[in-house]
Amino acid sequence: MKNMYYLLFAALLMAPLSSLGQVSAGRDLEGRNTFTISLSLGTIFDLEGEVQETTRPIEVIGGRTSGAPPENYSWSELGFDDSFGTYGFAVEKMWRYITLQTHFLTGNPKVSSVADRTYFIGVGNVSFGGQDYEYMEIPEGTAYSGDIDLYNVDFRMLVTPVTFGSANYVAFTPWVYLGLSGFIAQYTVDAGPALGVRPYENPPRDYVTGGRGTGTTGLVVPEIGVGGELRMILTDRAALHLQAHIGFLKLSGSNRSLGVSSRNEKAVKIDYLGYGARALLEYQLTPKVDLVLGAEFQSMTGDAEIRATDKSDEEVLTLREKFDKDATFSLSSLVAFVGLRF
Repeated sequence: MKNMYYLLFAALLMAPLSSLGQVSAGRDLEGRNTFTISLSLGTIFDLEGEVQETTRPIEVIGGRTSGAPPENYSWSELGFDDSFGTYGFAVEKMWRYITLQTHFLTGNPKVSSVADRTYFIGVGNVSFGGQDYEYMEIPEGTAYSGDIDLYNVDFRMLVTPVTFGSANYVAFTPWVYLGLSGFIAQYTVDAGPALGVRPYENPPRDYVTGGRGTGTTGLVVPEIGVGGELRMILTDRAALHLQAHIGFLKLSGSNRSLGVSSRNEKAVKIDYLGYGARALLEYQLTPKVDLVLGAEFQSMTGDAEIRATDKSDEEVLTLREKFDKDATFSLSSLVAFVGLRF
């Protein structure tokens, strides 16, 4: 799939070479409808995520800890599905030099597994004995289940400075874009009845053994990239659009600036790559309404370094800084869509 995408992207970039004789400013929209709303249905697959604990700042300065070694957690080890159904909608508005796009998708990955070691996890809330706690223990050999309501919203602003070719035959419009991707996850982890509370770590924190934990987390990732569209007129009422884009990000900041909650503020470095391709058929129903249908593939991968921010030794001891972490994340999606253009 990735090799096919690169071939398509290269073909789109080479398209202007065959039509250099005709150049116009911006995107030619004369006689075209420009506002599109569509519904999408498909699948998210190749979902992979891993967090590797590395060093603990409090240990570096000689502070006392629980002595627990760094651990590794991954979606596959925890038993989450690597593919699941998704649905959503998209809205697009085109002007001559600017195009705005919004795409919303939601899905529900699930897990059902048995802990192959004792997991100590942070959750938003887990109750025992009429009190609420933030931490949960899933003992080795315990059966547990869980699910995530995952929401993804993409915003993109495309700048379309020029078009090569003829709007009546074949035209190629390159663009640069700024984007923003937001992920929100509401999760539930069920490890049977809550059996009690035990202290863990140094100084001790209360962990509920078993129980039902719930919480919400999120992430906001900006993106910059390039792309293009090849538009081919098929008949006097139909046109085929082939699009491709590639975006990237290298970002340094704090977890709070990215919308990620954590007990202590962390310094985050993100290296992100996203790419996609879309085929769209446009058919004129009336002069003011077009039917659009097609399919879109997208893939994104990211690596993150999560480190404690610079603090004095006294602050590190007071906050009981936990492990620094290295994280990786990737997913792909394939959706079909149908909509109307006005």
